[in-house]
Amino acid sequence: MAENQESIIMSFFYDQESPSGVGFETIELLSQGKDTLCLAMDLAAKISDSLPEEAKAVMAEEGVPLYRIFTDQKGFWSEWCDTEALNVEEEMKKLLDRIASDLEQAAH
Repeated sequence: MAENQESIIMSFFYDQESPSGVGFETIELLSQGKDTLCLAMDLAAKISDSLPEEAKAVMAEEGVPLYRIFTDQKGFWSEWCDTEALNVEEEMKKLLDRIASDLEQAAH
């Protein structure tokens, strides 16, 4: 039986070469969805804005992502740098729903 492998389909991280300071990687199917990418970038900015400067520096130096979205045969899930003052559950759910919709449209 095939092993249930997970894949990262979207990742946001600090990137000194990016004008915004935040870079991202995504799968080709999601790279064309401007609305989805804008929503994803807004979420990355919200998470970044909530972090102290010291944390941002360490994350940039060590390559720790702001957040990542994974998929496997069962669905999608995400992990992000969480601070007590930050609640992005609703925004993350909206983004995951948008990604699912984009992938479904691409499959047809």
